Amino acid sequence: MNLDPFSNMKKAARNRKVNLTGNEKKVLMKIIEEGRIADTEMAKSMNISQQGIFRIRRKLEDLGVIEGYYPLINFKKIGINLIQVMGIKLNPIVWKSMKESEISERFRKIPYIFHAYRITGYDITYMLTLGFKDIHQKDRFMKKLETIFVDQMEIKWSYNFSVENIVTLDPLSLLYDSIAENEYVFDKLL
Repeated sequence: MNLDPFSNMKKAARNRKVNLTGNEKKVLMKIIEEGRIADTEMAKSMNISQQGIFRIRRKLEDLGVIEGYYPLINFKKIGINLIQVMGIKLNPIVWKSMKESEISERFRKIPYIFHAYRITGYDITYMLTLGFKDIHQKDRFMKKLETIFVDQMEIKWSYNFSVENIVTLDPLSLLYDSIAENEYVFDKLL
């Protein structure tokens, strides 16, 4: 039971696009650039009071702009050497027997999946990104997947690559354009 009388208003606010002030954008950019930076250190470098930084950070969290702080993992150091990107199409039997939220929850529980995207209007219904120790672990997983869920889904395509071929793994780079309000200027690649 939720005891917070404002929980519905907070939830609605978290789902709405927010307009950030100049200082809020600066603080958010600093958090993006520096990661785990203390409010005191940020205050010194930005010429904003520590209390001001604290209020801005709290507001960004309350509005849902910042939903959490997470580490960037070096896959190789934890034994993940193979990445697989897979497009699957769920069969009608799944949609008739389960709600979309239940399907999403099931994907969240599969330990090898670290990204899952719901895709509409194409030949796939989900795009999954998975990580494995090696090709043998991936093959065992795929055999189970194809055997257990044979009547529930179809694997439309699958690509495997070594973690050494990851060029960038920085989802925060998506934010620079929207926060900085200036479009990235492309230089020639070669």
